[in-house]
Amino acid sequence: MDIAALVVAALAVLLIVAQRKRLAALEAYVDEQRRSSTIKGADTDDVQKSVEGLRKLVAMMAAGKPVDAAMIKENRLYRQAKPEHVQADLESGCQLAVVDVRSPQEWAGGHIDGALHIPVDDVQKRLGEVPRDGRKLYVICAGGGRSTAAAEFLANRGFLHVHNVEGGMNAWRGKVVKA
Repeated sequence: MDIAALVVAALAVLLIVAQRKRLAALEAYVDEQRRSSTIKGADTDDVQKSVEGLRKLVAMMAAGKPVDAAMIKENRLYRQAKPEHVQADLESGCQLAVVDVRSPQEWAGGHIDGALHIPVDDVQKRLGEVPRDGRKLYVICAGGGRSTAAAEFLANRGFLHVHNVEGGMNAWRGKVVKA
C-alpha cells in the first residue's frame, strides 16, 4: 500500500470519527428538545388550569360572591372549614347542608345528623341530589382527602359556598347518629 492510500484511509477515519461526534451531539440536542417540549407542555397545561381557576374566582368576585385570600392563593373555588365551624353553624340554626362522601360502612358507623350521604364515587351521577339553593355546603369524609376532591368537583360545577371540612369525621367532636 502506498502512502497516498494510507493518507486517504486516515482522513476517512478522521471524517468518520468527526461525523460520529456531530451525530452524537445532534442526538443529544434532539433529546434535550424533546424533554424541553414535554416540560413546556406540562407547564402549558398547568398555566391553562391556573388561568381557568383564576377566571372563575374573578367571576365569583364580580358576582358579589365572597372569595377569601386562601382561595386565591391556592387557586381553588371552595373554602376550608374546621369541624368546629360546622358545629357552630349547626347550633346557630344557619342554613346549611352537609354532604358526607364516605363509604356506606363508614356512614353506618356514625354520621352528622341530617347529612346527605353520597359516596365520593357516586357524586357525579347523584349531582342532582346536592342542594343548589345557595346555603353553605359542607363536604366531609373521614380525613379530608375524598371531601377535597368532592368539594373541588362541586365548586367546578357551579355550586356556591362549598366548604371542605378539614380533618373530616376523624376530627369531628360533635354529636353523631348511627344508621
